[in-house]
Amino acid sequence: MQNELFMIDNPCIGVCAMNKKDYCMGCFRNRTERQTWHIISNGERAKILKNLGRRRRNINAPLRHKQRQTLVNYEFDFYGQFEQLSFDF
Repeated sequence: MQNELFMIDNPCIGVCAMNKKDYCMGCFRNRTERQTWHIISNGERAKILKNLGRRRRNINAPLRHKQRQTLVNYEFDFYGQFEQLSFDF
């Protein structure tokens, strides 16, 4: 397997801010995963990376929902600027 031949790179993107559940908002790893990355095996790294996509979706889901709700009330005008829609019936 390729994981055995090549080291898996650190997923850190330099945005090291923790959320309430102690996940990094940049790479979505927990504290233990971040602190032990340099000593764990490639197999363990692969398992962590596999979970990061799910974590990202779960953590960002409320934000995406809020953004969609905000955008529902706005549209782009002819010049590409946002304008608030009025629903006068």
